Amino acid sequence: MPSSYQRCVFTEGQLDLPPGYEDRTLNVFKPLDPAGAVINVSRDALNEGEALAAYIDRQLAQLAKLLKGWKEESRQPVMLGQQASAGESITASYLRDGKRIYQQQAVFALDDSLVLVITQSKTAALDNGDRTAFSALLQSYAQTNK
Repeated sequence: MPSSYQRCVFTEGQLDLPPGYEDRTLNVFKPLDPAGAVINVSRDALNEGEALAAYIDRQLAQLAKLLKGWKEESRQPVMLGQQASAGESITASYLRDGKRIYQQQAVFALDDSLVLVITQSKTAALDNGDRTAFSALLQSYAQTNK
């Protein structure tokens, strides 16, 4: 494999992508309990020269325009994994098919371009158990060697 290829590792295996591809994958983890929270892991990119806070401001403005009933409840610093990568946590809700969806997101810039977004969402208000589970999930993060 030429060194310009990018290794993409996922649950079922791995692929070596040729040059010219960017990872925009989305992982969705559905709970066995229908009342449980769904976990999403997605990837994005900062615009050239963009700081993480500006990226989050831009994304939140888009969500406020696109999602009916958008309510941002809190925005605070959060850490990711043992490496203690700094990011921001956003707690919010919105309406989907007339029902309120509650979520918390944690957003991190892993380098000067890659953004990792981890989201927990469900149709009931997030409780202390949800918040504890989300915190443990973030703390469990370990970067893989590509």
